[in-house]
Amino acid sequence: MERLAAALSGTTRSVLVPVGGQEMPPAVVTDLEKRAARDLEDVRIIVRTSGSTTGHGRLVGLSAAQLTASINATDDRIGGPGTWVLALPPHHIAGLQVVARSVLAGTTPVVLTGSFDAEQLAAGIDRALARDQNSRVHLSLVPTQLVDALANDRCREALARCTSVLVGGAAAGPGLISRARQAGIGVRVTYGMSETCGGCVYDGVPLAGMQVRIDEGVVHLGGPMVMSGYLDADLGIDERDGLRWLTTSDLGHLDAGELVIDGRADDVIISGGLKINAAEVAQAVRATGMVSRAAVLGLSDERWGELVTAVVVPSASWTSARELREAVASRLPRSHAPRMVVTAEEVPMLASGKVDRIRLRQWAEAARDEGRAWRRD
Repeated sequence: MERLAAALSGTTRSVLVPVGGQEMPPAVVTDLEKRAARDLEDVRIIVRTSGSTTGHGRLVGLSAAQLTASINATDDRIGGPGTWVLALPPHHIAGLQVVARSVLAGTTPVVLTGSFDAEQLAAGIDRALARDQNSRVHLSLVPTQLVDALANDRCREALARCTSVLVGGAAAGPGLISRARQAGIGVRVTYGMSETCGGCVYDGVPLAGMQVRIDEGVVHLGGPMVMSGYLDADLGIDERDGLRWLTTSDLGHLDAGELVIDGRADDVIISGGLKINAAEVAQAVRATGMVSRAAVLGLSDERWGELVTAVVVPSASWTSARELREAVASRLPRSHAPRMVVTAEEVPMLASGKVDRIRLRQWAEAARDEGRAWRRD
């Protein structure tokens, strides 16, 4: 926190690189030296993205001014600064921002350690409430954490006492958000990325200073919290209208002025000549109530080009893969329903809360090749 405070206040010209608990800092420095193609004068923090689709993340250069703009706009939206509970890895942007917001607020976050545990989260919230004079407590969670938290009575009650609970990092189904709000939890669905200092759109509405533009279905973000640029590849931003603009990999549209994310551009499955949105199918799979976790991808196939494949964790309501397909087909065109279903004990996730797309594909391909997957041609 001291180093981050110095970076945000401008009293140091050092560049900080958050490092995960299992990483060796000298190895990280060596990797950065090999990969960095440029030096941006205003960069004070380098955040390494997860690289869930490529296996190798990007080097995102952020300035103190960008982080500060993000923090101030967030505080305005969530009712002011307070005491934060850190339940996410601080070497990813969402967790890092919990620490950075605490620095600017002059508070110390309650830090949870080890694997996520709902009882531990409840205890952490209790400590934060006891510490904050204004009883203003905030935290950030990823959707899988919120699912586990809602299943625990004590944790559910503790979350309802928080001023705000930011949920982002991955798509959160409307059913999950509805259950949280019915429990009295002040959930705010956030959309953003490392390149925008984390969440920059809350509940579909951009934070102060941010602008959203949709061009041929692709989401573009512009504003004061957009990164200085990538250090390891093309700069990645455009300067227009006095703002830095980022072209995202997400598809979306505006509904009554609010941003709705339709999925990722690289999540489009082309099966039988049709373009199928994997995120839409995954949402329909979860909506059946037959699974507790689900992810959808396309596997190469001689007949279909790509086979719509669902990797699922069955719930207590599970019956069969065939009935899952039929249930999805009642919600979407039959051509969109999974033709292959892989059951698993978990969906592989990254520490950032996103699906590990590389491992997911490896699991699905192995299940197909070993005859462990249900298939319908």
